[in-house]
Amino acid sequence: MGALAAHPDVLLTELGDGTGVLLHLGTKLYYTLNATGVALWKALGPGPASVEHLGEVLAGAFEVTPEEAARDVDVLARELVAEGLVVEHAA
Repeated sequence: MGALAAHPDVLLTELGDGTGVLLHLGTKLYYTLNATGVALWKALGPGPASVEHLGEVLAGAFEVTPEEAARDVDVLARELVAEGLVVEHAA
């Protein structure tokens, strides 16, 4: 999977409990994120990020191994791409 970037038509609203809601302005659909998803989404903020980098961010923010974080990022990234919430850039 190439580098990922947040789709420009998707907005995040963080909630007080660490979770968040994504709104895709093009489709008008809402998506919920747990705290891990919010951390991943925020790591996409500066621009395209590799899956490896996102795994490192999650491993640093949560008590998981880099391997566990990489697996979680891979699963979530594929879901976000499939829903059109992030765009994939060539590696």
